[in-house]
Amino acid sequence: MMHPSAPAGPWPVSRVVKAAALLVVAVLSLPAAEPAPPFQKVIFTVLNTDSAEFEGFARQAAAVRATHLTISDLPKSRWQWERDLNDPYPNWGMMVPTLFKVVVPPALKQYLPADYAAKNLAIIKERAAVLQRLGIRAVFRGKEPAWLPSEVYDEHPEWRGPRVEHPRRARNAYYAPCIDQPEVLAIYREAVRELCRQAPIDDFEFLTNDSGGGFCWSRSLYPGRNGPSWCEAIPHAQRIVRFLSTIQAGARDSGCTVDASLFYGAGVIASEEVAAIVAGLSPRQWVNGRSSSGTAPTVRVGLHPFYNHMYPVFGIYLPEEMARRLQEAVADKAAAVELNFSRPDSPIEFALWRAFLADPGGRGMVGRMALLRRTAVGFVGEAQADGLVDAWHELQRAIDTAQTISPDPILMVGAVNQRWITRPFVPFPAELEPAERDYFRRFQFQATSEEEANDLMNLQGFTPIKGYSGGLLASQSVNEVLNRLDRALRSLGQVAAATDRPAAAAELRATEKRVRTLACLYRTARHAIQYQAILDQTDYEQPLVERTIYPLEGDQRLRDLQRVTRAEVDNTQELIRLVETAGTTRILLLAPTEAEEDIFLLNPNLVPQLKKKIEIMLRHELDSHRLYERRQG
Repeated sequence: MMHPSAPAGPWPVSRVVKAAALLVVAVLSLPAAEPAPPFQKVIFTVLNTDSAEFEGFARQAAAVRATHLTISDLPKSRWQWERDLNDPYPNWGMMVPTLFKVVVPPALKQYLPADYAAKNLAIIKERAAVLQRLGIRAVFRGKEPAWLPSEVYDEHPEWRGPRVEHPRRARNAYYAPCIDQPEVLAIYREAVRELCRQAPIDDFEFLTNDSGGGFCWSRSLYPGRNGPSWCEAIPHAQRIVRFLSTIQAGARDSGCTVDASLFYGAGVIASEEVAAIVAGLSPRQWVNGRSSSGTAPTVRVGLHPFYNHMYPVFGIYLPEEMARRLQEAVADKAAAVELNFSRPDSPIEFALWRAFLADPGGRGMVGRMALLRRTAVGFVGEAQADGLVDAWHELQRAIDTAQTISPDPILMVGAVNQRWITRPFVPFPAELEPAERDYFRRFQFQATSEEEANDLMNLQGFTPIKGYSGGLLASQSVNEVLNRLDRALRSLGQVAAATDRPAAAAELRATEKRVRTLACLYRTARHAIQYQAILDQTDYEQPLVERTIYPLEGDQRLRDLQRVTRAEVDNTQELIRLVETAGTTRILLLAPTEAEEDIFLLNPNLVPQLKKKIEIMLRHELDSHRLYERRQG
């Protein structure tokens, strides 16, 4: 019997020929498939703000042969900081996902906010569903073992593992759970089982010994090796392998076979420890990019979303660094690459990846520049390609120089965490009234004392730039950064004006705005460094004696302080202009709402704070006359 859906009879030959012809036209009109990448896995990662943005990014990723997407960029766990707003340290940990921030096992339900976790799980499920429709697999990046509220250990004292806070950056002790406790491993397995049941995941990677997380008796724990005495003798490699195997077992319970890896945030302290762990790893397990077979599973390409030398400026990319890292990944025969995009709609980063896929064989500087030029030709045309490559190169050299200023990105730990951007530079900061201080002080990363908080160069308990010599050397480095940024800006402007491609011109003009903002922030950094260097040369205890000699130049420190003050007032005014004229171009990573401002995110209503900074600096400008002899002439 004929099936009801079958045609009544054979098609006429003419209809068959016509259908075949239409099929050929349709196939020919499809965009050519991108060449296969030279890696087993290609992971795309980006900061996402909503579901539409994520899906758009995922579709672009699928079109250029990505195999995996990271789905664990989640809202901050601000509840961790709100336990004690006087302690800044949870700001590190609350930006990093953990398993119990997504799935709360029954044993922890009375201690952790279930509504927060439920919202995160819903985000994860939604993203995983998008990836399943596109044939892409999911990656979960987080931190483990992560600290738990003290109430957990009041009820279960045997679960208390190591202290994991940074002793110079925290006012409270924070404890991660002891992974050597079978009950703790059981709740981890339960959480992974439920997570993978709700959202199939292919790859788990956890930061550890950092940001409020860590393993018992690891050498690289911030407070030093510590933990409960009963488990000190357990071989550390056994502890790590057992944890990673628990993660894999939980995934397997839900039908997922996963890779599981750890990255030591302070791994440089524990290189011998890492080497001992690697030798005993089981299949599909890695620590610090190494497996028992010696292979590197993942090479990172692109910038960390906030731990980089352009944060908090949004959306700037480094094509030269991206090209170099891709070359190295091919040369090292890496199993996978993870591309961290500056934003979901980044046309140049996608263009560079496509150019690399078309020809991944370039080597060294010559090959790298050839890849950049091919990308530039495709973006702005042959005539303007060299100018665009020049701009990228100057931007890269600027950021390479910025890396020499401080061990941590100076804009992150200084301009943002110490609020140089919005904080007034005054000679007597301790005398500021609450109305002049509170708007920045409560979002300033300073843990131990008000005296340290008043020092512009105290960067989370660390003073890498101190005194005249330190200020001089750091200022010279910042000057070089600014010179390179200025050259990049000139090239970007010339190419944007000359290219005949409107979309490319619009992208380059947006990049110009971002780079000008970046230059403003580096000038603020230079002024903060110079201002504090002058104060460091000042004896506040020595009574001021002013002579009545005429003419008299006065104290050079006073002239220098006045110069820096005026320069920062003018620079802040320029930043106000950039923010107010940015239009639809997003130039800074800011808190979504005023209520969500924290130590890593500036207030979204930034301009009033910048104006307040100028007002306070001008109001206290003459306070320096109490310290230095004035000019008479």
